Amino acid sequence: MQDDFRQKLALIVDLAGVSRSGLAREIGIDKSVVSRWVSGSTRPSAASLDLLTAKLAGRVAGLHRSDWEQPLAAFAAKFRASALDRRMGAAPGHDGGTAPTSQQQVTFCTTADHVHLAVAAMGEGPVLVKAPNWLNHVEYDLVSPAWAPTFIRLARNFRFVRYDARGSGLSDWDIEETTFENSVRDLEAVIDRLDLEKVSLLGLSQGAAFAIAYAARHPNRVSRLLLHGCYARGRHRRNNDLERKKSELVDTLITTGWGSDSPVYNNALASFFIPSAAPDQIRSFAQLQRVSAPAANVLRSKAMLDEIDVTGLLPTINVPTLITHSRHDQIVPIEEGRLVAAAIPGARFVSLESDSHVILPGEPAWDQWMSLIEDFQHDKPAGGQGINNSAI
Repeated sequence: MQDDFRQKLALIVDLAGVSRSGLAREIGIDKSVVSRWVSGSTRPSAASLDLLTAKLAGRVAGLHRSDWEQPLAAFAAKFRASALDRRMGAAPGHDGGTAPTSQQQVTFCTTADHVHLAVAAMGEGPVLVKAPNWLNHVEYDLVSPAWAPTFIRLARNFRFVRYDARGSGLSDWDIEETTFENSVRDLEAVIDRLDLEKVSLLGLSQGAAFAIAYAARHPNRVSRLLLHGCYARGRHRRNNDLERKKSELVDTLITTGWGSDSPVYNNALASFFIPSAAPDQIRSFAQLQRVSAPAANVLRSKAMLDEIDVTGLLPTINVPTLITHSRHDQIVPIEEGRLVAAAIPGARFVSLESDSHVILPGEPAWDQWMSLIEDFQHDKPAGGQGINNSAI
């Protein structure tokens, strides 16, 4: 498939550490031709692919002409670890030192339908399990300027557990289906595999719906729910034409540019999720696309998320719940977070001054968000006490 080749080439070019113009010079062709290959609009001829492979093989160990014909999942499994190692070796940690990946342990959990999920744990204290959100990679997240400070801060106060969703990150990419039901069962499998009797659940974006479903099914195993940028209704369940159009636009961006190094594409997608991000955070967002999942898996997952509806479960939640939401969130309108908060008995709602879907380190609201999570873990469980709602 042409899209598969585009994603393979983007991964190898990234691993090779060569620009499009540099690659064009080495091969002896015009830069626009390489740009068309990388964008997926055309595929190299057999002769050009031979030359391309020969040039890139000098930079990427183990690359052979036959690799391009492998299924995308097999190709990614062979090369994405090397690409990750290269980035992690060059990336500073959150404090300017080395990347803190040694602080966590990564194991694998096998689900009932034989999918292998990568599970990471770090830190000490009360157990906080993060349900997966849209883009995850348990190793790369710890060198990402967008994610690393948040996760390391949480690990200072909790035994922080997170995992890559099926079809993404270090979990199996070659999967038969992605449904809301098996996503909730995956969360059940991780908690059971780690033999955790009672946990707090952190749900960011769609991860909140998985956490809500788990809490409704297992109320005695959840001590607290901490939700941010959450929604109970996917875009196709909101009876809103604008939301459907936004969903279609994101689909188009994923289909045409996923994994691309084009700043036009990356800035367009980032403008939805993290519109005020620093340049290094936008670059990290683009790199996460390349290592997290192929476009086909992302589109399949997004189609499922657009149909989520857990509104019927909200009144049944009887655990202390904190809901935070960015006031100017472009991906999930704050009204969706308020709907969740209004329907869960005793839920606390705090709006934060940000336009990011998930608040980024460096924003004034980030430290407030982290403090709210930390304080809520030690707060009295009675609903509505101890935290003042910010004005909306």
